[in-house]
Amino acid sequence: MSKTPSAAPRTEGRIFDKDWSVANVARLLRSNAGRGVWRHVATTGGSSASVNQYYLRTVSAFHLPSSASLIFMRLERENCFYLSLCFAGNDEYLPWNPETAELWLWALFGEDRPRVHEAADATGTVRQFTLPMGE
Repeated sequence: MSKTPSAAPRTEGRIFDKDWSVANVARLLRSNAGRGVWRHVATTGGSSASVNQYYLRTVSAFHLPSSASLIFMRLERENCFYLSLCFAGNDEYLPWNPETAELWLWALFGEDRPRVHEAADATGTVRQFTLPMGE
C-alpha cells in the first residue's frame, strides 16, 4: 500500500511567494483537495499511482513568507481531510512554529478547527492533523 505522504522541506507542489497570503493559498489547497482523493494503492505503478502523484502535486505547497511546507488532502480510506505541516528553509527543517501553525490550521479548516485531531506522535518537526468527514 502507498504510504500517506508527509510534508518535507522540498514540496511536490507549487512554491508561493509574498504575493500569496496564507488565506489565498489555503483557499486554493481546499479547492484542489475537493477535486480528488488520496487512494491507498499498491506502489507498483499503474494508473492509480499516477493519479495519486498528480493529486499530490495539486494539494502540496510551500509558502515562502511563513516558511510552511504543507499537504492538504482528502484520504479515501480514513474518510477525512488530512494536513501534514512542517516549517523549512534552505531545504532543511526549521523548528515547529505554533503560532504560524495555528494560522494555517484556521485557514484550512475554518470553523471546523476545534474538531481537528492532531496525530498522537506530534512532537517532531512534521505534524499531521485530520478532520473526519461526516461527523
